[in-house]
Amino acid sequence: MKNNTIEFHDDTDEMISSDSTWSTPTTSAYQDLLLKPEYKPLRFRFPIGQTWFRILPAIKGGDHKSPILKVQTLSYKAGRHVHKRCVIPGAKSVFDKAYAWMQANSPERLFTKQNKEGVRLLTDPINLMWIITEIEGKSVARLLLRSGYDGSRGGTPGLGHQISHLAQEKDEDGNLVGNPAHSLDGTQLCVETTQPIDSRFPNYSLKRGRIPVPAKEMIAKLNADDSAALVPLEQVLHLPSEEEEWQLLEHVIDPETARQIRESSE
Repeated sequence: MKNNTIEFHDDTDEMISSDSTWSTPTTSAYQDLLLKPEYKPLRFRFPIGQTWFRILPAIKGGDHKSPILKVQTLSYKAGRHVHKRCVIPGAKSVFDKAYAWMQANSPERLFTKQNKEGVRLLTDPINLMWIITEIEGKSVARLLLRSGYDGSRGGTPGLGHQISHLAQEKDEDGNLVGNPAHSLDGTQLCVETTQPIDSRFPNYSLKRGRIPVPAKEMIAKLNADDSAALVPLEQVLHLPSEEEEWQLLEHVIDPETARQIRESSE
């Protein structure tokens, strides 16, 4: 694989883009379609214990200049997929058409707080970023996808939101405490993962390091394949075609209703 010359967008205080994504599957087995197949092996999951990692700045070549891409996902039992407007501003999805049709024709079937068994066409935020960390003593580039939920509806904010919040933390004078994605002055972050015996899900705690680590110094430690894999964040996302989305819709709505929606939109 050829070497990849990495250039970053100018450092910015904006840590998260304002765009969105969705994600879901095509078969009865759960399929996570957020990433293109070639990037799925690079998805990072925190092991039990402490993990230090460095967020990379936004890579040049894409339209988004934020180191953290905020995407919206549509999740259900069969999987999830990306809403194309996270990459194409203003783009419409088949799921937008389905939501509008159901609002007009069967609003009682839609998911609400009172009808939690209804058809759920709402999105959930996920924060996506490139990181460099160590696995078995070697520096590796990985894609971190973690929940961007901000806790506004109750419960614990997602780890993706906690990371972006820490990155934008300000001191008593209103200045950034530090931008961990800054190309020169960025510091590593640490996630400590614990697994309570009586819980299905792990707990995470987050802290920042204090020693600046220039991003290009860390990239220089990567092997050729990891270095070549570094592309703008929007380029790692799988954008389903309209035909694929019509098939995915049948995992959320019964095929007959999906057919009616499709016929009404053509």
